[in-house]
Amino acid sequence: MYEEQKIMTKRALIVEDDMILAMINQKYLERIGCAVLRSVSNGLDAITAVKELNPDFVLMDIRLDGEMDGIEAMGYIREFSNVRVIYVSGNSESEIKQRAEKTNMYAFLIKPLDFGELKKLIDKL
Repeated sequence: MYEEQKIMTKRALIVEDDMILAMINQKYLERIGCAVLRSVSNGLDAITAVKELNPDFVLMDIRLDGEMDGIEAMGYIREFSNVRVIYVSGNSESEIKQRAEKTNMYAFLIKPLDFGELKKLIDKL
């Protein structure tokens, strides 16, 4: 008897303060089969969205609107969630990466994104 295979769609939260980049990232994630649950532009909204939506992963920009950066927001998220985080940054300074590593990050990508590399990471989730 033939059994239908279920494809597990990975559910994503995008945290990006640049609306154009957020739209590009959403289109790409959808094209590779992810469900984008929401896109937010600041740390407080990211914290709320993770609580409400329980995504499989967060695509997190480091520099965000507001007073809180993405790493700080992830620190708060870690208090209640082990969601995987893929950081995205235009800044590759070692201090930034060291701060990000303290949040148990899944990956750290430098802008502009290499979508092939991002797809490989998501496939391994």
